[in-house]
Amino acid sequence: MTEIERNKVRLKKLMLSHGKSSRHIAILLAQVTGDRLSARTVQSWGASPHLVSARPCPGWALYILETELQILAEESLINKPY
Repeated sequence: MTEIERNKVRLKKLMLSHGKSSRHIAILLAQVTGDRLSARTVQSWGASPHLVSARPCPGWALYILETELQILAEESLINKPY
C-alpha cells in the first residue's frame, strides 16, 4: 500500500470514528491553519484514485486532524455530566 492510499484510509477512518463530515473536517482544518479549505477539497482527498477529482491527502492535514479530534474527544469526556 502506498503512502497516498494509507493517507486516504486514515482520513476515512478518522471521519467515521469521530462522526465528522467533509464540511466539519474542512472547518476544523481552516480554524487551525488559517487557510481557506472547502468540503470539496476534503472529499477529493477521500475519492477513489481512478476519479479525475481525486487528490492525495496531505500528511499535515492528517496530523492536525488526529491531534484536534483527539482533543475534542477528550474535552467532550471532561464536559460530560456524571
